[in-house]
Amino acid sequence: MAQGNPLTSASAIRLLDGGERPSEQDLVRLLRVPGCPPSLVEHLAGCRWVLRERRVLPLVVRHPACPRAFALEGAGRLGWHDLLEVARDLRANPLVRRHAERKLLDRIPQMALGERIALARLATRAVISGLLASADLRCVSALLDNPQFVEGDAVRLLQLNLRGECVLAVLRHPRWGTVPLVVRTALRHDALPVGIALGLLASLRSGDLSDVVAAPDVPHPVRAAAQQLLQRRDEACGST
Repeated sequence: MAQGNPLTSASAIRLLDGGERPSEQDLVRLLRVPGCPPSLVEHLAGCRWVLRERRVLPLVVRHPACPRAFALEGAGRLGWHDLLEVARDLRANPLVRRHAERKLLDRIPQMALGERIALARLATRAVISGLLASADLRCVSALLDNPQFVEGDAVRLLQLNLRGECVLAVLRHPRWGTVPLVVRTALRHDALPVGIALGLLASLRSGDLSDVVAAPDVPHPVRAAAQQLLQRRDEACGST
């Protein structure tokens, strides 16, 4: 197009109808416009060459007007970062978003550590589940700061993750390390040093201490200490 007359969606459609390919730069610009018309996306989805366009394909897949069959096929050709963008894009077809999440979960074992750390920072709720057992502390630390990470994830991480340093990372986190359910779950972890476990008891309410005492999978020294702490609290209440 002549300078000063940028390609419009209507012009791009006419080029496509004539068997021509608009430039990648023009298509990326048009697809990023919030009001990008469905007709342009539908035309692009009818072009097999779009499946080979690294920058254009993810934008087509993410558009709500993208035909489902094309979006599912196209998602299989995307890199992990583009798959994450599809999964996070609320405009995309929900089935396509879930498909992108499944693809991401399948790829996690083959991803480099740096990629897994980057994914952990922004993973969606479904993808978080595939990272909870990570043996790398940096990946777990990134997960703990993910805005989508919730209390239930912290509990499942403690139940699934075998690394003691990852358990400690949860307990030292300014948000999750003070949640009673998280603390009670950590007390059941085999990798938690007894000294640290004993120190955590003082942060629990009496009702939570009772749960610790009643839990058969909590190490005996910890249960005994919880029982003693409960007794001291009861005696202190009785003397007032």
